Formats: sequence, C-alpha cells, structure tokens
Amino acid sequence: MDIVTDKIVVEKYNFETILEENGQIENKIELEVHEVEPIGGNEELMAKGKIFKITIPFVLVLEKFRIDGRISRIVQVKDYFGQFSDLAIPDVEGLSNPLIDYIKRLTYDVTEIAFDEPGISLDFNANHKS
Repeated sequence: MDIVTDKIVVEKYNFETILEENGQIENKIELEVHEVEPIGGNEELMAKGKIFKITIPFVLVLEKFRIDGRISRIVQVKDYFGQFSDLAIPDVEGLSNPLIDYIKRLTYDVTEIAFDEPGISLDFNANHKS
C-alpha cells in the first residue's frame, strides 16, 4: 500500500500527577477516521486516492499519573477509493501505529522529566472489533 502522510499533530496532551478520587476512569485508546477532501475540491489530488484524517483520542490512568489527549494525521492512500473500514487490519495498523508510537514517546519523555528517573514505557495491544 502506497501512502502519502502529513505530519503528526498533537492536538492535546495532558499529563497530571495529582489523581483525584472522582470515580473509576476507564483506560481507552480509540481510532477515529474521517474522510476529508482538500479545500476547493482539488480534483487532481482526489484522483490519486482517498484522503483520511486519522485521530487517536486516549485516556490512560496509571499508578503515578494520568494522561489524556488527541493525536492526528492526514493520510492519502494512493490508488485506493474504497472505505477506510474495508482496509485490511495490517494496513489500518500501519496507518495508526505511528500515532500510537507518538503517544508512547511523549509519555516516556514527559515521565522521565516529571519524575527525574527513567521514563515510563507504555505497551499497547490491539483490540480488533469485528
């Protein structure tokens, strides 16, 4: 699969060490995908393949801290004109994993600085819903 990617955008990244007892918060990382079209309907660009905005909203509560945020990226799948949901799971993972890696990297770096010790490495396992 040939793709053209835009840069990854950190729309929001919030880190908190003070955890208030305000009920049980469920850890979650989601995948949101929206089909986009360039401003002005650039037909030449659209003829090259579908363009999607991939967004990963997340909330994670760990022992010492909580993080939440949204990370996104625009991608164009060359010579593909179907729905995002019709892509094979390995292709979806290939498109979304760089965003997950960004969350891991941000969290490692922030916790390394915040706690003045080696950063905390996150480990995610994909949960495929059929």
